[in-house]
Amino acid sequence: MECFGKFSIYGNGRYHPMKNRKAEELLAYLCCSGGRAVRKRMLEEIMWAEAERGKARDSLYKVCAFLNGWQEKEGIELPLAIYREEIYLDTELIELDLQEFLKCLDSENVEDWERAERIYTAPLLFENSYEWVEEYEAVYDMAYYEVLGRLLVHYEKQGNKERAVYYSRKLKGFR
Repeated sequence: MECFGKFSIYGNGRYHPMKNRKAEELLAYLCCSGGRAVRKRMLEEIMWAEAERGKARDSLYKVCAFLNGWQEKEGIELPLAIYREEIYLDTELIELDLQEFLKCLDSENVEDWERAERIYTAPLLFENSYEWVEEYEAVYDMAYYEVLGRLLVHYEKQGNKERAVYYSRKLKGFR
């Protein structure tokens, strides 16, 4: 799954479009939640803020039913668990750009920092208009800014003017 730019799902060597916007939003939220179980009530409040509680619960159940059918139709299996009061996406069992980005940031290896810079293709869920995304987006934007700064300092210390200028320009363009 990819969350930088447009939320996208890939499996079995191809892109799997999802025609249900709320199902896509639910998966995107679970990806951004970093593999933590999320209470259904919280999801209802986030995704159907204007709806009455009963209607929000019904909508969530419909989205979950859609996801079950969609997986079967597409021939892919998401590590999605729906419990009585929580929904959980095991992000450790999928390739997720957010996790790879954070893993590269935690490294002391310059090649990993460069990989993080390449993974960040656009702001988080930039092509999706989810109301809740701003707080998550800010975290990843700051992390991207930090990795650009690390790379700039590294290449300045190495005396590699070409790479230093490249990252300096990226930093200036990012602000």
